[in-house]
This record gives sequence, C-alpha cells and structure tokens, in this order.
Amino acid sequence: MDDISGEEKAAQPVNKDETGTDERRLIEAAQAGDQRAFGLLIRNNQKRLFRFIYGLLGSFDATEDVVQEAFVKAYQALDRFDLNHSFYPWLATIARNTAFNLMEREKKKESLEKLQESGFDPESVELGPLEKLMNDRSQARFYRAVQTLPEKYRAVFVLRHFEDQSYTEIAATLKIPPGTVNSRLFRARTMLMKALRDLL
Repeated sequence: MDDISGEEKAAQPVNKDETGTDERRLIEAAQAGDQRAFGLLIRNNQKRLFRFIYGLLGSFDATEDVVQEAFVKAYQALDRFDLNHSFYPWLATIARNTAFNLMEREKKKESLEKLQESGFDPESVELGPLEKLMNDRSQARFYRAVQTLPEKYRAVFVLRHFEDQSYTEIAATLKIPPGTVNSRLFRARTMLMKALRDLL
C-alpha cells in the first residue's frame, strides 16, 4: 500500500492551528528546511494523531511506533505537500496507511501461527447508550472493546467516531461502497453494545 496515496482526497482548506500560528507559514518554513517549524507542526498535531491511531491499534507501543514512522514519512514527503490543503488530513492518511500495513503484517503472522479469530454474535439493540459512552474515550475499557472488533469493522468505527468522517469520506478512504460503510458501522456498534452492556 502506498503510504501517502489518497492524501489529496483527504485534504481540506488550510485552517489556523490550535496555537493560532499560521499553519501555512510553518509548512513553508519546514519545506525550506526549518526543522523547528516542522517540530511545531508535529506538536500541534501529535495528540490528535495519537488518539486516532490508538483507536485503530489499541497498543501504546505500536501507536508510538506508527506515529513516529508517520512523522518521518511526512518529513520525507513534505516537498510534495500541496499548500492549498490542510496538514492534518494529509498526515493522518500517512499514519492510517502505516497502521493498516502493520495490521496486515500482524494478520498474516497470526494466520501463519493458525490463531483463532475472535468475534461476537451481533444482537439487535438500541444504540443510544453507546453514543454516550463513546464521549468518554479515555476509558480503557472502551478502547479495549474497540480492539475486539474485527479489523474491517474497527476501521469504519474509528474513522466515523474518532475522526468524524462522513460515510462518503469513509467509503473513499477504505475504497468500499457507502452501503458497506453503513452495514459495517452498524455491526461494529452492535458488537460494542454487547461487549459493554454491563457498563450501559
């Protein structure tokens, strides 16, 4: 998988970052070789990126590795970044593809070791209480439950509820039909409702 493919689609108009510093000026300086400017770009985006990738992987060690690798790849590809786009969606695309590559390698390793795949039997349940629980993403139990989801359901859930992507954006990101996004998201929510029913 190309680690920086799809960033054009993910990009959005440039905005001010959370510190009020002009993001475009930082990117221009970083493209000119200013490592301090790139460091500021990292600082402004690392918390959000870490939360996103941790939602996919559920491991602090693996998340740290993926996030660091994403920053390195972003720095190496920075001269190709389009200044008409926002930095975070481009960076998140690199990190997401890096995480997916890691998951694919892990899946192949598990297959070779003939490990059983875990899963849940979905039930028809109301989804309202889950929406409330998702608002407290710091709960370790919630993150662990997300990690029990099979990869294809976990990816849709994280993109929707951690990155707030629309169904159309998720479909483009994962290269699946919007209807498949809808069905996978429903399945993921249902699995989580079952796994977390004692908290609900």
